[in-house]
Amino acid sequence: MSTVVTSQARRRWLAVGSGTLLLATLLGVGPWLRATVAVEPAGTTPQAVLDRALASADVAFSATGESRGGLALPDLSGFGDLAALLGGTTDTRVWWGGPRRWRVDTVDALGETDTYGQAGSVTTWDYESRRLVTVVGDASARLPRADDLLAPTAARRLLGAVGPGDRISSLPARRVDGRVTDGVRVEPGDPRSTVAHADVWVDRATGLPLRLAVVGSGGTDALVSELSQVRLGQPDDAVLTPPAAPTARRSVESAPDLVARVAAASPWDMPDRLAGLGAVGPDLAGAPTYGDGLVRVAVLPLPPRTAEDVMRGATSAGSATEEVDGGRIVRIGSNLLNAVVVRGADQWHAYVVTGLVDPALLDAVAADLLADPPPPTRGFR
Repeated sequence: MSTVVTSQARRRWLAVGSGTLLLATLLGVGPWLRATVAVEPAGTTPQAVLDRALASADVAFSATGESRGGLALPDLSGFGDLAALLGGTTDTRVWWGGPRRWRVDTVDALGETDTYGQAGSVTTWDYESRRLVTVVGDASARLPRADDLLAPTAARRLLGAVGPGDRISSLPARRVDGRVTDGVRVEPGDPRSTVAHADVWVDRATGLPLRLAVVGSGGTDALVSELSQVRLGQPDDAVLTPPAAPTARRSVESAPDLVARVAAASPWDMPDRLAGLGAVGPDLAGAPTYGDGLVRVAVLPLPPRTAEDVMRGATSAGSATEEVDGGRIVRIGSNLLNAVVVRGADQWHAYVVTGLVDPALLDAVAADLLADPPPPTRGFR
């Protein structure tokens, strides 16, 4: 995203912004759980369709894209692009040469922003402000961008997160953008998920996912993303090269952002289990993640100087602070994504607990953290 905000605004919305991280992990950001798959080109069984979709990252194409988000996030002061991305319609033009060579243009009533992915960096060109920003490094935790919600990218991430307890089944073949596609439905095996099901339609000829629809437990669409005007083949190299723009304001930054820095600076030795969920590794730039398959909870520890700002920001959006055993919590929710801001009575232990899960599960994780605060691994900074 190209939005520039103050450090105070970033802290204020860290709770909600980091709450999007689990969504991003499943739908666009973070390590894949299945890096290598066996491809069965001729198969149309659910597993074969899933495997072919996961193996399609190198399929080169150009297309237009549209994603419609249904996440009812609060009005995020300073993060207007985030609210629009996850709660509105985003139109894109896409040139995809591969995972390390792509371009996605976002066009709206306010102008155009072009994002170029290259090996080891991402460059954003904002036409209106004439600002060219290159972010060096691959951040496993960051706020979502428009390219994260492209149908192929989002579908591969979601399908890569499917666990052994989740269910996959076939959907009737249908045409998407004039192409014959095979459909697969994913349903969480754990009823505590707020995802009812996710449907993916995969191009039979290439394995490229062309449409993704994620439906929340309330029965409404949380995300629909689709490609159209698809043209297969490598885009021209000049299209994938960021502009020279001699009069542009240029900057080079390290991998973003405050969320990643906070996660990397976690001072606590986190437990192996919380609320009965086992740790599955530091998927979010060092932030521990618990659960299995499509039911996961991320815990982002907060330093004391940030925690109070986070709680004030959450309450200013209309959430209420609740006194509980061992500390305080503030709940933030939408029709799919839920988060709890937790602060211990000792004023040192504080966290954002978030997931595409029932709020009761987040409360149980918070209760465990407050009842038995993790010991420190190093001093606060």
